[in-house]
Amino acid sequence: MARLLSLLVVVLACAAQAFVLPAQPPAAVARCSAVSAPLVSMTSIDKKAKAAKLKAKSSRSVTKRFKATATGKLLRRRPFRQHILTKKHPLRKQKLRLCVAAISHPAPSAPRP
Repeated sequence: MARLLSLLVVVLACAAQAFVLPAQPPAAVARCSAVSAPLVSMTSIDKKAKAAKLKAKSSRSVTKRFKATATGKLLRRRPFRQHILTKKHPLRKQKLRLCVAAISHPAPSAPRP
């Protein structure tokens, strides 16, 4: 009987500790209930400084289509190798497998008179 009573006391003590509420309310409740000014306010100077530090995002399509070499040149794949390959000669398809340097300036189409 004493053993059962001591076991019951231990179980009740553990259950009492399991249901103790925290001393502070959660942060979300505290923010909603108390109206206060923001802790950090950004001025226009701070915003400009932050924008200057951010890295510019590259266009994802360019990242997928071109590859930069160690010397800084850009490589691109040759067109006309996606579909309808049955009527193209094997040597032509072999040449289309190669990557070529992408030129940054367009070539003149015809000399001026």
